[in-house]
Amino acid sequence: MKSSTPHPVIPVNQLQSGMYVVAITRQSGAMEIAQTGLVTNPKQIEALIRRGVSAVQVDLSRSKLVSIDQTLSPEPSPAITDPQRPGASANGEGRELKIRRLYQEARALQGKFIRQLKAGEPIDITPLAAVAEEMVDTMFSHGDAMLCLARIRAKDAYLMEHSMNVAILLANFGRYLGLEHGVLKELTLGGLLHDVGKIMTPDEVLNKPGKLTDEEFGVMRLHVVHSHDILLATAGITPIMLEVAANHHERLDGSGYPRRLKGAQLSLYTRMSGIVDVYDAVTADRVYKQGMQPTQAFRILLKGADHHFDRELVTRFIKCMGVYPVGTLVQLSNQRLAIVMQRNPQEPLKPVVKVIYHTGQRHYLEVQWLDLAKNGVQERIESTVDPKEFGINLANFV
Repeated sequence: MKSSTPHPVIPVNQLQSGMYVVAITRQSGAMEIAQTGLVTNPKQIEALIRRGVSAVQVDLSRSKLVSIDQTLSPEPSPAITDPQRPGASANGEGRELKIRRLYQEARALQGKFIRQLKAGEPIDITPLAAVAEEMVDTMFSHGDAMLCLARIRAKDAYLMEHSMNVAILLANFGRYLGLEHGVLKELTLGGLLHDVGKIMTPDEVLNKPGKLTDEEFGVMRLHVVHSHDILLATAGITPIMLEVAANHHERLDGSGYPRRLKGAQLSLYTRMSGIVDVYDAVTADRVYKQGMQPTQAFRILLKGADHHFDRELVTRFIKCMGVYPVGTLVQLSNQRLAIVMQRNPQEPLKPVVKVIYHTGQRHYLEVQWLDLAKNGVQERIESTVDPKEFGINLANFV
């Protein structure tokens, strides 16, 4: 029987030649596996098994199979069905797959929007607006899962991923501030579209590895004007969406661009957008720079409080994200590394984590969910960790 999803997670022993692997979802052993692509022979499958891979996610639409093996059955995701996971339930896997599909759908629609703009084709934001509304709904029901996806990114897809993440972060921040559902939808769609003007920025400026010259920076700053103009000419765009696109680089002291707005000229939505945009930008890995850890980004925002950013909003944003934001890799007191999966508003220093790696023995562990606030749990978080220090690809575990 065919799987009901085009991207099922299956045990590695069900992998077949002709299947297209999009992610390693469970592995152990001393070597991190990050290969994806088409499986062309059984030796590749054997190599994955030898290296500790036990489950993979496949894209059936990109697979080259005459027919899917009747024995193919989805692998129970440890992130959902692990009995040690707090709140595990039988339909959890379906929720996780739905959230991933929503993320992928939003990315695909962003790409289509950009391609239409470049080709000069008529623009229809209706599909993106529907996705933005679903993102807001999902943020209320499974906000931590959405935030976790926002931490997974590729260096070569920065423009779309940054916009996607700004949208998710704005939805989360707005929910925390108690904004109305309709406003949250507009902020989310504004986030998805806020940098669309960068399609007009030359690649040699957009992706320059070094510091921009004054002339290049002037070209770069024009992307905000382009974003405003593109959206102004697009049916269905609201004032809030325009504001997010046009003002996210304005600063409280008037040092921002393009209009050097200051003080009371910066609305709540503008102030929120500026904070979220900077947070995501500085935590992103780029081709030419390594991203900061979330705690470092918080320090950047606090340093700019009262000058660039609204201090009260910065404080509330940090509280909204948590001391250890979802998706952060942390070191526990027993030499194990874990990913923060769920926040704990009552005890922010004790979130729910997914244990994946032993630093002393330098090897992966069987995935284990751990609620640090649960009675009897001795482990505590000692520090945040850069995944690159241990060659860990977080996308394989969330």
